[in-house]
Amino acid sequence: MGDRIVLNAIAESCPFDALLVRNMRTAVNTLLQLNLKRFRVPQVSLAKYSALDIMKQALELLYEFSPSEKNYREAMRTIRVYSEGDEEMFRVLQESFRRIANAIYNAYSGQRHAESIAPKTLFLQGIPFLQSELQQSFRFVGVKPPDISPPSVKRTIFLDEHFEPYSLLLSDKITQGEAQIGREEHWAKIIHDTLTENSGTALIRSGTEHLDIPHSTVAAALRRIRHSETGSLSRLLQKDGIEVRLICRIADVNDAFGK
Repeated sequence: MGDRIVLNAIAESCPFDALLVRNMRTAVNTLLQLNLKRFRVPQVSLAKYSALDIMKQALELLYEFSPSEKNYREAMRTIRVYSEGDEEMFRVLQESFRRIANAIYNAYSGQRHAESIAPKTLFLQGIPFLQSELQQSFRFVGVKPPDISPPSVKRTIFLDEHFEPYSLLLSDKITQGEAQIGREEHWAKIIHDTLTENSGTALIRSGTEHLDIPHSTVAAALRRIRHSETGSLSRLLQKDGIEVRLICRIADVNDAFGK
């Protein structure tokens, strides 16, 4: 096939796809269903906050300047204080915070790295989703919605657009594991067909389980046991003369700063 083709890659703990949009919407709906204006401001007895108000405060604390362990602790302390000893309420707020905070962290970190690469072609896992749905979920929690593609992108390709198991997964008709069967082979064919027809810088943003390359033989063996249907994308593409160049791995913000 001539010279090898390079595919830049960003491995994300929370991939930027239709599942992210759905999970963000679910988290926001959970907050909306909590008793609005039930949370008392500790120093001002007459003032009340909604669950969304608390979430916005916690996210502002975490992302003030840049996330850190100190900011993460302050965000969790805020959630604890406003839960007023209600452990179930604290659990719901904490769970929603962890999900939303990581979605924001991955979306913006991925966007920043993608812009630095300035790709012409962008591959995203999942299927196309409405930009308005993404914007609504982020704005509900007081965050500016991220862009789907850098300005340099001429073509965005959703790798699961014609992969039926992904649609079944979105409809909760099959499990996450079942949806992975044959998925990376499907992706590899789309990527190969696209890159052999088009020149220019290309980038894929996908889940760590698809792109992360273990640093040792032992790690690779353990990974195959845990995720038997994922982790082969780089090998499949390499056979077709495409080198996957991992630019960065984006960790779970809760693992990075919630120690």
